[in-house]
Order: sequence, then C-alpha cells, then structure tokens
Amino acid sequence: MNKSVQSGVFYGWVIVAVSFISLMIVQGTRFSFGIFYISILDETGWPRASTAGIFSVSMLTYAVVSLGVGAAFDRLGPRRMFPLAVLLLGTGFALSSRITTLWQFYLYYGVVVGAGFAAIGFVPHVSLISRWFVRKRGLASSLALSGQGVGTLILAPVCAYLIAQFGWRQSYLIYALLIGLLIPMILIWHRDSPESLGLQPDGNADLAAVKTPDRPVEARLGSYLHITKTGAFWALFIIVFSLAFNQMTLIVHQNQYLVDIGFQPEFAAWMLGFSGILRSGGAIIWGGISDRITREMSLTISAVLGILALPCLIWAQTALSTWLVVLFVLLMGLGYGGVSVVYAAAAADLYQGPNFGKILGLLDIGFGLGAALGTYMAGLLFDWLQSYHLTFYLIMASIGLSIACIWIAAPRRMRTAQGATGAKR
Repeated sequence: MNKSVQSGVFYGWVIVAVSFISLMIVQGTRFSFGIFYISILDETGWPRASTAGIFSVSMLTYAVVSLGVGAAFDRLGPRRMFPLAVLLLGTGFALSSRITTLWQFYLYYGVVVGAGFAAIGFVPHVSLISRWFVRKRGLASSLALSGQGVGTLILAPVCAYLIAQFGWRQSYLIYALLIGLLIPMILIWHRDSPESLGLQPDGNADLAAVKTPDRPVEARLGSYLHITKTGAFWALFIIVFSLAFNQMTLIVHQNQYLVDIGFQPEFAAWMLGFSGILRSGGAIIWGGISDRITREMSLTISAVLGILALPCLIWAQTALSTWLVVLFVLLMGLGYGGVSVVYAAAAADLYQGPNFGKILGLLDIGFGLGAALGTYMAGLLFDWLQSYHLTFYLIMASIGLSIACIWIAAPRRMRTAQGATGAKR
C-alpha cells in the first residue's frame, strides 16, 4: 500500500506548511522595506531615487543569483541550500544595521540580502512544491506562497512598532535573529521529493504516469536553454517582469505616498499589512480557481481587478478618503494577488521536469529586473515630478500587457495533455 495512504496525510502538505512559514518570515522581512524606507529617508536625507536604489540593487542581485539558484536547488535540495540562505540573510541584515554610508547599504542590503532572498525565495519553493504536487499544484502553490502575504500582515505593523521603539538599525538586528529561527525547522521537516520517502506526487501512485507526459515542443528540447527561443518562455518572462514592476514598486513606495498625501504612518503600515494578507487570500482563491477554469482566464480576471485598483489610489489624494485606500487594498490584494500563484502554476504546467528549477531561475531574472526598474524609476520620477501618478499609470499599462502574455504562453495546452494522458492510463 502507498505510504501516503497508510499515514493518512500526504507528506507533501507538511512541505507546504514548512514552505508557508519560511516564506512568511523571509518575505515578510523583504516586503517591509517600504516601512524602513520612511525612517531611512528621515534619518539620512538621501534622495528618494538613491534610497530606493538600495532595494533596486537587491533585486538586480536577486535576478543575477536566480540564474544559478534553480540549478543549485536541483542539486542541493532544501535541507542543504535553505540553511545557507538563512545564514546569508541574517548576515546581511546584521551588517545593514551598522551602515554609515550609502555605498555600504548598497553592498550589505543590495548584494548580501538580495542574494539571500533569491536562495530561499520564490524559485526554490515553487520548484519544491511542483515536485510534490501535479493535480493539486495550483492549490498547493497558492497555500505555500500565501505565507508571503501573511508575513506582510504580521511584520508590517510589528516593523513599524519596532522602528518606533528601537529605531530602524536595531530592528534589522532583530530581523537577523528572527530569520535564524528557520534553520531547525528546515532541517527537521523538509524533504527533497516524494520519491525520497517512497511516495508519488499528490500521494497517488496513479499520478506517476502523469508527472512527465508528452510535452509541447518547448519542454521536449534537449537543452533547457533552448526554451529561451520560444514565445511561451518570453511571454512568461514578461508576466513575471510586470508582476515585480507593479508589486514591488507599490510595496516600496505605497507607504511613503500615503504619508505624503496626509495619512498617518501607522495607517499606512496597517494598509501595507492588510494588502499582504489579502494577497494571500487572493493567491489561495485564484490558485484553486485556476485548476478549474484555466490559468489564462484566472490571470485575466485577477489582472483586470488590479487595473481597477490603481485609480482608487490616485483619487485618494484629492479626497483624502480612507475608503478609497481600503478599496485599493481590497482590489489589489484579493484581485491582483492571484497573479503570482497563477504564473507559478502556469510555469510548472509548461516546464515541469528535471530542468524545472533551472528554467524557473531563468524566468525569475525577469522578476529581479522588473522590481529593480520599478522601485528605482518610481523614486526618480518623484524626484523629478514630485508625484507618483505617472508611476501608477505605468503600472496599469504593465498589468494590461501581462493579460496578453498569458494567452500567448497558453499553459492550458499542457494541462489538456496531462488530462488526456491520465485518462488513457
């Protein structure tokens, strides 16, 4: 009898839970940069573009390191790679607390912390979840990735409190200690694959045949690098570039914008936190829905809701309306929050196999580049125009582009092939 049946609970759900907690802490610290941003500006008086550039460099580092992260994860697995990433992150946060010049911040946060985020971030976790699930991949990915939003909800207000009580430097030291708590959990509960425990994906032996069915031409190519010559790859690349351009720009600058137009910093921090938990809700909702109505339709609806959110943020400046800000958070969280998990599931549908980690690493270069460009550009445009409105319009256009790209990538072809293969067996 299959071991997952004997135990009653498929061990893949333990992997999802550990991934959720890891992403909650790691990404919660990452997404709270916008709160640190306000305090750093107040203390140093640096220009907004130069200060936002710290985060931009971290995302450029993320992009470069992501190129090798997928291959490294395929070789090392979570129990060897993730503890090293945690040590890198903790060291980067500790060093960042001691900076006295801008170049030091660029080095310690931009390079060291950026590399740590890549090594225990989106790419290795999506690669890991895709090993454990096929039929329920969208749901499992959404549950694991929802840890990012929960982390933002918890750490955004906690971060604001810590900074108010101890200052941003001591808060980074606390972050370094918090990150270190992940190492024992990772070593105890993470496993490389279901096969390492004598299991099959989804806990169902029948799915062993479905795991690697006939692939579309992109995935059958001998070298995984050949996929960079295909339209589907570049469509997914643009989607993840757009996602980072939009999401990370708002995470870094949203708090400062709300404070600029007259809201209290505490309110801005809570809105950032709520946007995080709503992104988690959106990820769970749209991840499950995408398993039923196709990745294409799910991302389209999710993206349209994101486009509708931005005018609320723009109009809030004129009306100084709390309700417009809340509506923005709802639409961007529950709506656009689904894009990341639908993208991840679409990539797994198209490219799951022995090279998936490497392929996801290539795609995630787009995330790093989009985040680096968006966060720096928003600061630069503000320094020039004293307004974020042009940035918000560019975000809306970027979201619209991602809708076209998911239909070009067409992951429904792969899921149709998987379903047909499973039916024949």
